[in-house]
Amino acid sequence: MGLAWRFLVCVLLTVSGGLPLHALAASVILIASDESGAFNEAAEAIATELRSAGHHPQTLQIPLRAEDVAAIHSTPLIVTLGTRAAQTVSSLAPRTLVLHTLLPRSAFEKLPGRGDDTRRVSAVFIDQPPARQIELLRIALPDWTRVALVVGRDSSELGARLQASARDKRLRPILESAGEESDLYPALQRLLAEPAVLLAVPDASLFNNRTISNILLTAYHHRSPVVGFSPAYVKAGALLALYSTPAQIGQQAGEAARQGLATGSLPPPAAPRHFRVGTNLYVARSLGIVLDDANLLRERLERSEGGP
Repeated sequence: MGLAWRFLVCVLLTVSGGLPLHALAASVILIASDESGAFNEAAEAIATELRSAGHHPQTLQIPLRAEDVAAIHSTPLIVTLGTRAAQTVSSLAPRTLVLHTLLPRSAFEKLPGRGDDTRRVSAVFIDQPPARQIELLRIALPDWTRVALVVGRDSSELGARLQASARDKRLRPILESAGEESDLYPALQRLLAEPAVLLAVPDASLFNNRTISNILLTAYHHRSPVVGFSPAYVKAGALLALYSTPAQIGQQAGEAARQGLATGSLPPPAAPRHFRVGTNLYVARSLGIVLDDANLLRERLERSEGGP
């Protein structure tokens, strides 16, 4: 019996080329940037969607081992979670289907080789489409027409799209560029000399854990509400936030992954389909703003996009 077992193991190792046996069974490999709760939540939603179609996803984490790299090149579909994982996998240039998730559109657009085959490399972005963000301002804050934007080198294109969407809604966008974190506060002082809605953008060089408290305090001092891109902003003192949960993005990514495995072609890169709105009623009262319930705002925003 012992000899038979050893023989079977040798045969499997020979067939697999030395790859771990779990990699052989996996039709999809999920690669997370780290062990954060957001990545775990999204990975579980993706895995649930794939398992419902009979697929067996495996999850890896950055940094990758040598055997992980070998598995990536032989697996039909790779799904990355976060910018770091996307950059790592893109540098390996696998010829399999690759779906990137939980990363900003600006980060996806900088990945090497992403434009080689749009049917093979796709994404579900973490950031909301500009038109949706501006429509939320119009719905939630109809009396505010000035929209303040601070952008950095990584968010200049997003700033231009937000400006265009704001003008389409007959709002008055004003934009300042901040090349460095030290440029941020002078830019805010200029933007908010007259009260405006400050729309935060997902640019980690400007809007991050080091700067958020001072951004919120500066805006509050100028009697200007802040609209953020995560629930953490609302908890910290922003008036509103428009965001998609990791589970929502994961479900959408799982659906895209199923399509890719079934047809050999991924859907085009897309913004999150489902979203939530967060509100801070204490801040609203402090600024003298009457704000509708968060669920009502979300429903109105969904209807404006043709939803149920």
